[in-house]
Amino acid sequence: LFKYEAFSLNGDRSDGMIFAESYKKAYEILKSRRYFPLKIKSFKPSSRKLDPQDVLIFFLHLDFQLKCGMSINEAIESFIESQGNKILKASLIEILSAMHNGESIGDSFERCGKIFDPSIIGLLKSAQETGKIADVVGNIIEFLKFQNEWKNNVKRAIAYPLFTLLVAIFVMIFTITILGPQILGLIRDNMGEDQLPTFTIFILKILPEFSIFLYILCFILLVQIPCMMLFKKGKKILLKCVMKISKINELVTKICLWQFYKTLSIALRAKLDFIAALKLSIDTIKIEKIKSALEDIENLIESGYSISESFIKSKIISSDVITIIYVGENGNNLAESFEHISDNECREILFNIKSLGQNLSIGLTLMTGMILIFILCSLFFPIYSFIEVTGQ
Repeated sequence: LFKYEAFSLNGDRSDGMIFAESYKKAYEILKSRRYFPLKIKSFKPSSRKLDPQDVLIFFLHLDFQLKCGMSINEAIESFIESQGNKILKASLIEILSAMHNGESIGDSFERCGKIFDPSIIGLLKSAQETGKIADVVGNIIEFLKFQNEWKNNVKRAIAYPLFTLLVAIFVMIFTITILGPQILGLIRDNMGEDQLPTFTIFILKILPEFSIFLYILCFILLVQIPCMMLFKKGKKILLKCVMKISKINELVTKICLWQFYKTLSIALRAKLDFIAALKLSIDTIKIEKIKSALEDIENLIESGYSISESFIKSKIISSDVITIIYVGENGNNLAESFEHISDNECREILFNIKSLGQNLSIGLTLMTGMILIFILCSLFFPIYSFIEVTGQ
């Protein structure tokens, strides 16, 4: 991505951004657009991914303009003129330039593959085969809306458990590292350690070690994990660790399959043939184990097996899903079948996430309560003894 300043043929000063492989290519692109470059420099934004909401707004604009009778080129041009997002604007200028040079819509958007989701590019490529650009854009809008809705649902489901976890850790740290030692130290100084109950002496011995454990836990949750999430290798390591937990592994598998079913239904409604739609849907899966299992299904279909037979042979597909696929294949209505499957999976996943969140909240609350009761008891016994001695 390059930022430039240039003069146009009529002498107007202009600035903007373009995608190019090198400075030389950037210069040639500007010259081809009849600009005289003054300055070209590499631009590295903090993130190469656009806000999903910005992408959704772009396609909503595109959908409206296409329905009004504009061509795809005119619709993109009209959006560029009003666009303030520099990354999106530069991407669309590059796409528009490629389309002016005779490239197809899908190939033009693929130039900015790091900016747009692979599913979007795949759906746009389907427009090349069907010629129904407006329908494909409508399908992309549906895809983006379901993606945004899904992310919001997940955030809402895990927000309370995370809040409970942070509060629990804060309360435990305050009690164990500040309040507990001070009160216990005061009691020990006044009564003498030999007068303390065995229970309290035990607490005094384990508090320092437990404090260290809590500090390490805080460091992992608040520093190490966020830092690892910034890098691809870190994300892979975290994913491998999380996937070892059976309940989470099962839930993540369901989420990936749901995304696969939903994308497949949208691609089929965009009039892609089944193999093309299947490949597009598989490309949206990031977890290699699940992706490999779905690629095995694709290979079976290409080798001559029917769709339902291929899905039956997969270990990750449930019998209920296979039944619906079989009915859809025989009724020549696979798009609606996969839409029905994705809706069912979505409801089940959201229920599972909600249940998991509630169980985590209850578990964390009980754990925090037990630790606090344990510490408070260790404080109460010596305080009670100290009051008795003072009274005597």
